[in-house]
Amino acid sequence: MKKVLLLITSFLIYIITRLFHMSYRYRFNNNSVLQTLKNNHQNFIFAIWHQNLFAGILAQTGHQHIVIVSKSNDAEPVAFTCKHLGHLVVRGSSRKGSVDKNGQAAKEEMIECLKKGHPGAVTVDGPKGPAFKVKPGIIDMAKKSKALLVPYVVCPKSYWQFKSWDSFKLPKPFSKILVSYGEPIAVCENNISYEEDLNKLEAAMNLLTNETLKNLTNWEAYSFSNWWRYSK
Repeated sequence: MKKVLLLITSFLIYIITRLFHMSYRYRFNNNSVLQTLKNNHQNFIFAIWHQNLFAGILAQTGHQHIVIVSKSNDAEPVAFTCKHLGHLVVRGSSRKGSVDKNGQAAKEEMIECLKKGHPGAVTVDGPKGPAFKVKPGIIDMAKKSKALLVPYVVCPKSYWQFKSWDSFKLPKPFSKILVSYGEPIAVCENNISYEEDLNKLEAAMNLLTNETLKNLTNWEAYSFSNWWRYSK
């Protein structure tokens, strides 16, 4: 019975998510970064703040990305929704001492998918923060898969903000949303410590976040089409 209720809940959340997505008005900034990587057959990992996870996933609907989702039952609706939006889901969590004990296995599976050319997306300050502090997991994945890191910022014009550790943002229906892509970052393969790469990525994401918030006032100036489509 629990499985049936979980499936029904997952389906309802997926439908609601789809309705939100259909109402949103997206514009895209710096598409050329991703188009160049695509033309050069260079794989990449989106680095996104956990706060913008909802809009970040929806903004890429139409092009498959690898995402890691917790193995807990609470996360089942998230996994269900991501799969039905067309993304490739690997299950696990980086949290130690929790019921999600397969975080390393999920990370290794994601690395193998990245090596095969599937782009990925990682919430760099997840799953429990601290907010806006990049953790080393994404650096390790990029180093082992030889994928580039792409700062990825999604800013809605109007949203509900929750009192959670990340101040999670849920864009309101019909909100304008500006999606920005930063310049690719190659991790240093020879570094034993990831500190230099962490600082570089964190600084790039903070800068892109500030620029995107500023550019949101000029939302109409940016492209209707996302990076894998022809720009208009």
